[in-house]
Amino acid sequence: MRERSIARLDDEAALDHVGTLVDASLDAGFARGADRALYLLDELAKRALTEKQGAVLEYYRANAWSTKEHLAGDGNPWAWEHPEREQQILALSRAAAHPGFVELDAMRRCQVLTNRANLLDRIGRFIDAIEGWDGALRIIPRFAMAQANRGNGLKHYGALLEDDRARAIMLLHAHDGLVAANSPDAVYDSVYPASLLRQFSDAAEACAQAGDLERIRALQDLDGLPLGRTKGEIAYRRWCLERRLFLNPLNDLGPHATAALDDLVLPSITEALNERPGRFTPPPVIGFYNQMKQEYVSARYMLYEGLNDVRVHFSDRGVQLFDTLDYPLHSLATERIRAAYRIAYSLLDKVAFLVDHYWKLGKVADRINFRNVWMVEGKPRLLDRFKVYENRPLRGLYWLSKELFDDQLKRTTGADARELHDIRNALEHKYLQVHEGWAWPLMRTPPCSEGLGLAIDGDLLEAKSLRVMKIARSALIQLALAIGVEERAKARAEPDILHASMSLLGLEDRRKRRDPS
Repeated sequence: MRERSIARLDDEAALDHVGTLVDASLDAGFARGADRALYLLDELAKRALTEKQGAVLEYYRANAWSTKEHLAGDGNPWAWEHPEREQQILALSRAAAHPGFVELDAMRRCQVLTNRANLLDRIGRFIDAIEGWDGALRIIPRFAMAQANRGNGLKHYGALLEDDRARAIMLLHAHDGLVAANSPDAVYDSVYPASLLRQFSDAAEACAQAGDLERIRALQDLDGLPLGRTKGEIAYRRWCLERRLFLNPLNDLGPHATAALDDLVLPSITEALNERPGRFTPPPVIGFYNQMKQEYVSARYMLYEGLNDVRVHFSDRGVQLFDTLDYPLHSLATERIRAAYRIAYSLLDKVAFLVDHYWKLGKVADRINFRNVWMVEGKPRLLDRFKVYENRPLRGLYWLSKELFDDQLKRTTGADARELHDIRNALEHKYLQVHEGWAWPLMRTPPCSEGLGLAIDGDLLEAKSLRVMKIARSALIQLALAIGVEERAKARAEPDILHASMSLLGLEDRRKRRDPS
């Protein structure tokens, strides 16, 4: 099979051959078969495939890299670098984003989304993994592998939380997912060994033993709170809930009213008395995280306003602009979307700056960004400190950074990483020309051909702004949880150290206004 040529096979037969070769290589433990499959997939990609075949090709590519990873062995479970896993995530991301994805049968779509989510969870990106499993469950609600893996993911996610109520609710939903995977009406995509089903059952039982689940179910009250005081506030909070944009882990369970608050904060921070001599204020990372939260929620509201305001704003009246005959978009609403994109993207570099400060990496401050903070200065090599570092949300934060493109670090797991980078670069330094979405397909020649910047349609800007906002949310949550892991590790390492506590009060809502003085 490995030596067989696909030159005389039609596209469908060639794809079938490669898929069979990948499966056979895994069964036979034959790594060269997976290498050959990857070569054949590269050759097939040069053909004029249908949209559906293009999506299947990426799915098979991910399976070939999975075979290579499996045959290479597990290695250290805390290893941060996994080249084969990186290629799998990229291929599955391309498959899920491919125009032909919607043409795949329901089971195949569930496999793509679930496999990608499983990989994200393994590397520590559990927030994005949950959204992937939920995507599969919207297609087949009883899809067992999504239910079970989502249950395990929620269990581990909940264990990282400081809040007892949120942790209990996560435990309950983890249990329910694991039980659903073993129910008589569960839908499986293959015949799995009985040992795997026992693992699901044992994990569900462990959840049941960890807490009084029926009492938690009775008290959780996920939808009992009002969303706001006015119709406008209710609409805004519902929009955020439905897109999982609140800085609240419970929002990852779905659009429940109890999650319509940005109540995630940093854990208790420990400092040595001589760390900031003469200072009696809270650790500066708390104020820094406050500021990042405020920037995030403000950018989120700007995005909401920009996406939902269809009226001409009075500030746009009397502003003389020329019609450039290519259906340009100029308005306060569009500028709000552009500003939201810029703020959300810039937050990622601020997350990197806080990582450098908290973990004392000693980076050159004006060179730090979200992609390179993990690397040896000026080199595309992971810092030795992080190669097997035991902090799951921090490792997930590192892998989240791979969703972005960097000129020095070109390897990425995001199918649209270069696109996100180019939009941000044009917004900050060049000319991002935005055109009305309905007119974009009708334009005969691409605008902005003089090299002044980048031209995109308004629909794409809106979609990518929401995508960057979700990346920023994941980054802020993972950062807080990573610091929590670190603080608990410090406490375990120094059990006999005397600690003096400093309580902090919440900033009252009435003080969240411009200084009137």
